[in-house]
Amino acid sequence: MLNAIARGGLGLLVAASLVTACAGPTAPPSFDPSTPCGGADRQEMTGAYPDLEARIPLALDGQAADSRESGRFCSKATLGKLWDAGVREEQFGGGIWAVEPGGGTSLAGLQLSVFRAPGLTAQLMADLYKSGADATQRVTVVSATNEQVNGRPGFRINLLNGDSHQAIVVWPSADGAVVQVVIAADVPESKVQAAIAALG
Repeated sequence: MLNAIARGGLGLLVAASLVTACAGPTAPPSFDPSTPCGGADRQEMTGAYPDLEARIPLALDGQAADSRESGRFCSKATLGKLWDAGVREEQFGGGIWAVEPGGGTSLAGLQLSVFRAPGLTAQLMADLYKSGADATQRVTVVSATNEQVNGRPGFRINLLNGDSHQAIVVWPSADGAVVQVVIAADVPESKVQAAIAALG
């Protein structure tokens, strides 16, 4: 579980720690998604929001996801700048793929996520990641650009986290129902593009 899934957890992608919302207590193992958050910072489990999990591919390049879950962020501690923009609950679905590391790194991997909340936009999500990166020691934002992603207006942040080369790509889904995010750490660009294509 990382960022979209838990904003912490497996430690596969150090990029997960870039978001202010990373620092939260461990989420309970299960919850009732039809009820209010009840004071929790975040909640996640497999099957919480099946429609969001269904947007995450089962496999990338023939490799099954190492983890697929969904849940929600419910507090200022986990929503960060989104809370300031008026978002009080953000639901998500996500999957993580560990990738055979190249060059000796143990952090190589991909995370694919989708988010939804009233008023949530790709711009807000990109700003969240960018502000988290700017506020994190040892992280250097190499570039933050607007770009077309699958034919829709999106954003890409390239950064160095210590020696780790990472990319965060944010764009709206074709139906406009969710914001899609790919986080990549130390993987070839071809894998980043394959992940983007898989989300559509």
